[in-house]
Amino acid sequence: MPEAMNNRPELALLITIARVELLPAERSALSDLLAGPLDWDYLLSLAYRHGLEPLLYLHLHSFTEETVPARVMLTLRENCKVIGGRNLILASRLKAVSAHLRAQQIEHIAYKGPLLAEVYYGNCTLRVFHDLDILVRPSRIEDVRDALVKIGFSDKYGLSASQQAASFRFGFEHPFTAVGGVDLDLHWRLVQTFKSRSLDMEGIWKRVAMVPFWGGEAPTFCPEDLLVVLCLHAGHHGWQQLSHMCDISQLFRKHPQLDWNIVDSHLGDSNTTRMVYVSLNLLGEHWDVQIPADMRARISADPHVARLAGRIQTEIWSSPNPALTTSSLRWLLDRSAGEDLRDRLRLLLGSVFCPAVEDFELFRLPQFLAPLYPGLRVLRLAHKYALSR
Repeated sequence: MPEAMNNRPELALLITIARVELLPAERSALSDLLAGPLDWDYLLSLAYRHGLEPLLYLHLHSFTEETVPARVMLTLRENCKVIGGRNLILASRLKAVSAHLRAQQIEHIAYKGPLLAEVYYGNCTLRVFHDLDILVRPSRIEDVRDALVKIGFSDKYGLSASQQAASFRFGFEHPFTAVGGVDLDLHWRLVQTFKSRSLDMEGIWKRVAMVPFWGGEAPTFCPEDLLVVLCLHAGHHGWQQLSHMCDISQLFRKHPQLDWNIVDSHLGDSNTTRMVYVSLNLLGEHWDVQIPADMRARISADPHVARLAGRIQTEIWSSPNPALTTSSLRWLLDRSAGEDLRDRLRLLLGSVFCPAVEDFELFRLPQFLAPLYPGLRVLRLAHKYALSR
């Protein structure tokens, strides 16, 4: 563990509890950390940012009040009640949405959210999530939108049909919402193509697995595809949350024997490879996961992976408000250092020019002016940068 992390026992404690079941060595490490001085308010704020309040509460619950202050447990208990209530509502809606789409004969993949919690955590209330995520084939986006409207969902930002069309053209996901605050992110790609152009999407659709979910079944990724998806999700968000790493570690605990040939089938560009390698490097250092020797050798052969993992641990994980974010151009340049030049240019140019939902919300253009969105995005980012200086 980097030296700077040793100065923050609260972060070490969170990494220790970022799993559903503690092995004896992890339980012993937790006891040792609790015996030392802790800034409990800092720990609570960090647990909130990392989405680890339920697991923190789970693992602190067995300790006495002399070890864990009563006010800390009370705060965690109240927060976890809210989290659990929201999760149960979202799980119920996911079951209904998936059944509705199957009735319409619309292929889809449910992932993250309540499905990940149920399958890999064993309990829907142990993972923090705020919305539902559904992946569909690009050719069915409008069909899915219409199907969602029939069961009470609407555009979260009130975009018109022409603005939605622009979002479907340029983006990779679009948010919908229903009464009761149930949000659903409709995906037709897993991340933007400029971040990952080599994903074997046809292979993913062929390997879709039906898993038990709330008395029925739901379609989701096979474990190997899910590993890549979760690594890309962590990288897409700049490895901001320990909960993203916990998700991947829970997958390894449930499926210790993976077909790494499937994983390799997705690693055809350096952006995808970098995000997967950094995620696996972090997992190998802090979680008890078994990564094949040849994969470990490839990860070690890229000197930028260990360097980036160090920055993530010291500059992102340890801060309640990290300065390094996915919107930082400096971080993006550093994150892509040493990658194939074409992939790096694609990543940088795409990050600048590819419109996002906030661009469609801010600039409500008619459909015939949709080609202007990339230029308007550049102007918006330039204005935002000028204001921040």
